[in-house]
Amino acid sequence: MARNYLTYEEFGAKGDGVHDDFPSIIACHEEANIRNLPVRARDGASYYISGSSKTAIIKTDVDFSKAKFIIDDRNVESRESYVFTVLSDHEPIELKLNPIKRTDSKVDIGLAGNYYVKIKNQNKKIYIRKGLNMNNGTSTVDAFIVNKNGEVFPSINWDYPEVTYAYARCTDDSPITVKGGHFVTVANEEESFYRYYQRGFLVNRSHVLFTDVYHTVDNEGEHGAPYHGFIRVNDSYDVTIKDCLLTPRFIYKTESQIPGQTVSMGSYDLSFWCSIDVRCLNVKQTIDIKDAKYWGIYTSNFCKNLILEDCIISRFDAHQGVTNATIRRCTLGHQGVQLIGHGDFILEDTTLYSRTDMIYLRCDYGSLWDGNITVKNCDWYTQNVKLAIIGGNNVGDHDYGYLCRFGKNITLDGIRVHAPNLGSEQDHYLFLIKNGSFDPKMPFAEFPPEKLLYRGIVVDNGTKVQISNHPEFFKNAEEIK
Repeated sequence: MARNYLTYEEFGAKGDGVHDDFPSIIACHEEANIRNLPVRARDGASYYISGSSKTAIIKTDVDFSKAKFIIDDRNVESRESYVFTVLSDHEPIELKLNPIKRTDSKVDIGLAGNYYVKIKNQNKKIYIRKGLNMNNGTSTVDAFIVNKNGEVFPSINWDYPEVTYAYARCTDDSPITVKGGHFVTVANEEESFYRYYQRGFLVNRSHVLFTDVYHTVDNEGEHGAPYHGFIRVNDSYDVTIKDCLLTPRFIYKTESQIPGQTVSMGSYDLSFWCSIDVRCLNVKQTIDIKDAKYWGIYTSNFCKNLILEDCIISRFDAHQGVTNATIRRCTLGHQGVQLIGHGDFILEDTTLYSRTDMIYLRCDYGSLWDGNITVKNCDWYTQNVKLAIIGGNNVGDHDYGYLCRFGKNITLDGIRVHAPNLGSEQDHYLFLIKNGSFDPKMPFAEFPPEKLLYRGIVVDNGTKVQISNHPEFFKNAEEIK
């Protein structure tokens, strides 16, 4: 009986951990894509992958089984070449669009069907960063789905008086499952500068499931360049990462934008960019989530509808904004929750070990949350001497490219704080505004929340938690009876 799948050995792979099997892996996937056949690795094989700048294109199911894949980054032809790219069956279509408003619920793209759409206004900069990693911002960007009736979801974040670039890609991809495998990254040995490596999986399509993938890192020394993410999801829709075990990266420091000061470089195993409906389910990491020598494995930029459920990882981070994020039944480590963005943020039934605030609205982007925040039934374990359930900072002297709001409607319901190092005379707050105030006279002053509801905020030793060190900013606070 003929097999209904292809193997790497059919294309010359040795699987001995020494011979470079990357050309065979690439050829196998090329043929699988043409014949629409799945690919299966050999149990017990050890496939060595060199630093070639080529990539293996995946368009069919893959079962990496119990094989090992050694990705050697010590001598690469291009640090920006992914080993595997999970690619759409559909080519992107460039669009010419009229001005779009954030209140628009329909957009005419002139195409029939369901499409992922990405738009930019390169003449308006947002996320103009402040601090050690200061920059001049990024082009205004949005990603959303347009269905066959022209209806848009999720909502658009920004106004576009002009759309300088736009494209659409059909979301009618056949579902793909990428399963199994133990992937070992032999880390690069570069000097510690911002020269990001992109060596792993790139996902650029709709309807993808990663499951039972195991990734570890070897050869981390005294210096090295950072990584964008072993699994990087770009411009994609409906992606699930489930039952995976991943590894955080060692923290390296480099010179900052401020002379004489250094900054820790973010380095990730999960990285999501301009993607919609991305879920992490039962994702865990190999290293203690409280070990501060390692960076958090998770980051996201410009994404919408992110979900974490039943995960044990060192952090959740929405770097340059998220629209709608939910964290349920998770355990988060030393970097906790760091976010800015829009829509609804929900944190419930979760345990946190963050070393600063329980939730930190990132001050380098103005502590922006233009939407609702709900925190329910959570435990926070901290060694801090001062408490802040939600912290942030916006002195009002910097133009981030948008108006900043410290949440619209905020609900804190059932938070248990375990903090053995507290002093009874210390200041402890639901909201801590650091290093300044929200002075409405400042040119870029932040807007206060419209409403704050809270109850069941309990500290182990009975320490009282006040509303804020700037109570005038949270004057609409009300305790739920």
